[in-house]
Amino acid sequence: MLLLEKESRRVKVLLGGTFSVLHKAHKEMIDRGLRMGELTIGLTSDHFKFNKRYVVPPYQARKSNLENYLRNKGSRANIEMLDDPYGSTLSPEYGAIVSSNETLDFIETINFSRRANGIPPLLVENVGEILGEDLMPIKSERIIRGDIDEEGVRRKPIKVILVTKNPTKIEGATISLSQLFKNYQLSTVAAADDFHPQPMNHETFIGARKRVDGIKEDYDYAIGVEAGIVSFGGTYYDVHIAAVKDSLGFTNYGMSSGLPMNASMMDGMKSGMELEEVTNELIGVNDSGDNKGAIYYFSRGLKERKHLVEESIISAFTQRIAESIPRKVK
Repeated sequence: MLLLEKESRRVKVLLGGTFSVLHKAHKEMIDRGLRMGELTIGLTSDHFKFNKRYVVPPYQARKSNLENYLRNKGSRANIEMLDDPYGSTLSPEYGAIVSSNETLDFIETINFSRRANGIPPLLVENVGEILGEDLMPIKSERIIRGDIDEEGVRRKPIKVILVTKNPTKIEGATISLSQLFKNYQLSTVAAADDFHPQPMNHETFIGARKRVDGIKEDYDYAIGVEAGIVSFGGTYYDVHIAAVKDSLGFTNYGMSSGLPMNASMMDGMKSGMELEEVTNELIGVNDSGDNKGAIYYFSRGLKERKHLVEESIISAFTQRIAESIPRKVK
C-alpha cells in the first residue's frame, strides 16, 4: 500500500524535442527527467513546422532511437507525438519539465499561461547548454554537417579566421587558441581600411565587431581584435577588445587588461595623435604598435601587446562558457 502511494506521488515530467540525432545533450536531458520522476517525451511529428536547416529524419526512426536508448538504460518513459510547441505542457497532470537555456524563455511563457489558468507552474530542471570540445553547443545540425560526433568531439579541425595581418595580433591569437583547442586551423585575412584610426570607448567594440561581420568565407570562428581607449572612473586605459563570432551566428566579446594612460599620453591623443605615435615620441622607438606595443615600454617589459590580444580572446571564450551555465527561471 505504501509503495503504491509513493508511486502515485511521483512527479510527472515533460521533455520535448525533435531528437534528429540522439546526442550527448539529449541524453543528459533524458537522464535528468528520469531522475525527477515519471518522464513523458514529446517527440515532434513529421507534420510539425520545423525551423531547421537540414532534413529531419522520419518520426518513426527518431522514436526508435529514443526507445533503444531507454531500453539500454533499463529505463521507461512515455513517448507522445508532438504536433504543436505546447503539447501537454498546459495540463495540470504534469508538474515538471526539463529545459535548456535555449528553451527556457518559452517555458517561462508556458508557466505564465498555467498561472493565468489557475494551474501551478512547472518545476523547471534546466541543464544549460552542453558544449562540445569546440565550445559550441552540441546540436543535431552540427553532427549532420560533420563538424562533431554525438559526444561533441570534433571530426575535423576547428576553422578559425583572424581578421588581421598584424604579426603581433597573430602571435597573441595563436597563444590563446593553442590553450583553448587541441586541433584548429588558423588563417588570416586583411581588415578593411574603414576603421576609426584611434577608437574610443564603444568605437572599440564596434571596430572589433565590424571585423568579423565582414567575413564571407566559411568558418567555425571568426575573430576580430581592436585596440582602443576606454574610460573608467575618470581614468583612460588602452585595452584590446576581441569579438568572437561562431558559425551559428553568435558573437561574444572579451576585454584585456589595460594600460593606464598618463597625462602626457592623453595630451598627445587629444592633439590628434594615435597611441603608437605617442609611444614612439615619448619612448623614442619606431613601430611600437606592430611590435611589442605601448604596454611593453610602460610596464618595463612585464607585458607585451601579444599578451593583451591573448587575454581579450580568452575573455571572449570565457563569456561563451559562462553563458552555457544553466540560467535560473525568473
